[in-house]
Amino acid sequence: MRRTHSTLCRSWCAVVPTCPGIARSACSNRTDRRARHAAAAKHTCVRGIMTEKLQRDVVVVGYGSAGAVAAIEAARAGARVLLVEKLAHLGGNSILSAGYMRVAENAQDAAAYLSIACGAHVPRPVVDAIARGMTELIPYLEELARPLNARVFQNTGPDQGADNTADLYAWPGRETFGWAGIESIPGFTGYDWVHFGKFGQHLMRVLQAHVDRLGIECWFNTKATRLIIEDGAVAGVSLQRDHEQVDVHATGGVILTCGGFEFDEQLRRSFMEMPAVYPIGSPGNTGDGIRMACQAGALLWHPWHIHGSYGFKVPDFPVAFRNHLGGVRRNQRKVAWILVDQHGRRFMNEVPVAPQDTGARPFAHLDSERGTFDRIPAWLLFDEAARKLGPIAKPLASVQEHYYEWSPDNSEEIRRGWILQAGSIEELAQKTGLPLDNLRRTLARWQEAVDSGIDADFERPAGTMVQVSQPPFYAIQAWPVVTNTQGGPAHDEHQRVVSALGTPIPGLYAAGELGSVFGHIYLLGGNLAECLIGGRIAGQHAARRAAERAGIVLNRH
Repeated sequence: MRRTHSTLCRSWCAVVPTCPGIARSACSNRTDRRARHAAAAKHTCVRGIMTEKLQRDVVVVGYGSAGAVAAIEAARAGARVLLVEKLAHLGGNSILSAGYMRVAENAQDAAAYLSIACGAHVPRPVVDAIARGMTELIPYLEELARPLNARVFQNTGPDQGADNTADLYAWPGRETFGWAGIESIPGFTGYDWVHFGKFGQHLMRVLQAHVDRLGIECWFNTKATRLIIEDGAVAGVSLQRDHEQVDVHATGGVILTCGGFEFDEQLRRSFMEMPAVYPIGSPGNTGDGIRMACQAGALLWHPWHIHGSYGFKVPDFPVAFRNHLGGVRRNQRKVAWILVDQHGRRFMNEVPVAPQDTGARPFAHLDSERGTFDRIPAWLLFDEAARKLGPIAKPLASVQEHYYEWSPDNSEEIRRGWILQAGSIEELAQKTGLPLDNLRRTLARWQEAVDSGIDADFERPAGTMVQVSQPPFYAIQAWPVVTNTQGGPAHDEHQRVVSALGTPIPGLYAAGELGSVFGHIYLLGGNLAECLIGGRIAGQHAARRAAERAGIVLNRH
């Protein structure tokens, strides 16, 4: 018979009344907890640096959706949890996301599809765990939403419109997938520091409410710098907080949910073939988790794989802007532009089925005759009529210095000189440096495709095609951009990080975009789904490990 959380906590406190590492905090108020934490702290001085030493059951590094869920599940199991975040605010990439996640009706069908999307190198038990978790997400979201009276959106089965499934490839199991997310929260209008991702903000608000209600200890502006490793196991983590080092030992383990490495130029250059890929999203994703996992001997999988598209990197702005195509492809939505390489030739379908995912891949082309990447940068071209269709970019920001409002008709960006303007094709070629003859042939062939409704070169849907024929003409350099990296430390079905020898590293877990399972092609909404699924698994497993090491047996749930 499963005991309730409160009953479980009371029983732990009765059995282990003086245990420094388990459960008492789950039964006490915040003031008592702070007093115990202060009393348990120890200080040492090494080479003039003051180091504070603390003890917790579970330490979670990164307060996005994966970290929040991991902390919630560990705390619900009675563990004393410390949740740390490098930035001043919660959210990571989750708060900037569309907020809707992929769910599934049948785990077996989901696993059949995911086994292809993840790649053959991702073990089947890991794929099965994610597939199983997708079938549990809707009731889990409903349970999380209840305290705030939040409304859960769900759309599954054959009633879904084509726009909801257009990104799914013709692989076995595709019919099982649907969508779910937090659609509305009474009285909540968003976080004032976030400029994008309305429904991602809804999800984070729901998770934040549970973190607060459980009294989980949260430290912001705190960076994890290295793992504490004892006898081959991860025993804790060193943190940089208020210019001091704090060593926190974790009985159950350290859960790394601190995102990928898209904002670390050194790691991008090390892991990606393309010579330039510019980041968007959360600036906290600088590869801290990868470095710490490698310190413990972790195996890395698919570090080259990104969730990315093409966009714009302009002078005097710290991040790139993504193009405005979000979500799945809509075959009747007019798209204002074409892309050409440095020879003036089209090289891709500008509107792939998942525009913000696979859009970056065609840029990784090596001109073997010249030894250069002749699509980095490429040029995005459009005309006067297309300029008025709407903004070509859609900025997103979770920090104020990344905020920018792109003008509705692109006129401000033309004024700034980000977008070049030309009165003729000849002037366009001169300003861009593109070969005039090639550019003329490309535009003429494109006109034929628009007129016939058939893109014989790259199969772009007819409903998306727009002419490039009315001067003035416009051009802006297009670069590969990365929303988030997918690669990182490999993990097993319990989210335990796996060593280079293929064995779990005791006490180390990873979840979310840090070592995502998607190693071949991303499934839209999949990262958010695996954040919740992996966070649940990791939090529960780490709490059980803490309890077992303290001699307490938990019921599995």
